[in-house]
This record gives sequence, structure tokens and C-alpha cells, in this order.
Amino acid sequence: MYAIDGGMGLELGDLATWAGVLLSLVTAVIAAVVFVGLRRRERRQALTDLHVSLTSGETAAARNTIGTLLYSSHRRDLPSRLDAIAAYFALIWALQRSRNVFRTYLLPSNELDSPMSRWGAATRGRSRRDAAEALSWNVTEIAENVVRFHDEFGRRWAVEDADAWEEISPFVGADAIRRRLSRERAVVQPMN
Repeated sequence: MYAIDGGMGLELGDLATWAGVLLSLVTAVIAAVVFVGLRRRERRQALTDLHVSLTSGETAAARNTIGTLLYSSHRRDLPSRLDAIAAYFALIWALQRSRNVFRTYLLPSNELDSPMSRWGAATRGRSRRDAAEALSWNVTEIAENVVRFHDEFGRRWAVEDADAWEEISPFVGADAIRRRLSRERAVVQPMN
């Protein structure tokens, strides 16, 4: 065999092997960079789609229906029982979509009952913090309304939601929401 470098012992086959290894490494690095970029873009699109889903269309109508039921002081404004139950399930489905996006893109979802600033502080990295803050108010509001509807109207209206409730209540932190709402009601109630 002939040496290429004039005596250092590097043979032509060795050069081709090293060039192949180097080309493979460069290709792997480029593929990784492209993958990360595409994953970020996919994540941004999923978060944008989720935000739209939580703030418009069927979910917005359901939020309005449940919000009217829970917060309206005028009896004539209240939605029908069937409309309220349909809205309740639409909000559960919205929370399920949220949970799936959060799990897929590793967003924190264990602090839905926390204020937005704590939610943002709990996340790592600016893009995750921004996404969590952008979605937290909507998801938290929906979660609170679902828990309140379940507790205040579910049994009274014999809503058959056991499967849906068992699946979604851990995601929203139903017990923590109940405790916080109870504390808030106690503060609002005048002391005798």
C-alpha cells in the first residue's frame, strides 16, 4: 500500500474510512438540528391550535354556557339543563385535548390550580414558560368551571360522567381547586 502523507503511515483506505465517518457525523448533526427545528415548529403549531381551540368555536360557546350557569344572577339568563350538560362535556373534551398537548410537548400541567406567575416559574426554559403562561389562564378557568359544575350540578342533575371525571380530575387537580375555591368563598363571606 502507498502512504499518502509521505511516510506517516496513513493509507488510502484509512482516508476513505475517516472521510466516511466524518461525513456520517456531519450528516447526523445536520439531521439532529433539522429534527429539533421541526419539533419546535410542530410544538408551536400545536400550542397555537390548542389556544384557538380553547378560545373559540364550540369551546367558547361551552365556556359561555357554563359561565352563565355558574355566575349569572338572573334566572332568566340561565341555560337549559341539556345545554349545560352538553357544554360541560365539551369543556371536558377541551381539557383532554389540553392534557394531550401538554403530555406530548412535556409542558407542566401539575399546577393548574396555581396562579399564572407560579405556573410560569415552575417551567424550565423561556419557550415553555411562554407557552404555559399563554395557556394557563384559559385551562385553569375551564378546569375550575368543570369542577364547580361537577360538584354543584352533576349529582343534582344525575349527570353520568364517572368515566370522564375519573380521567380528567387528576389532570386538573380537582381536589386542589376545591380547596382553593373553598378558601376564596370563606374570604368573601362576611364574618358574623
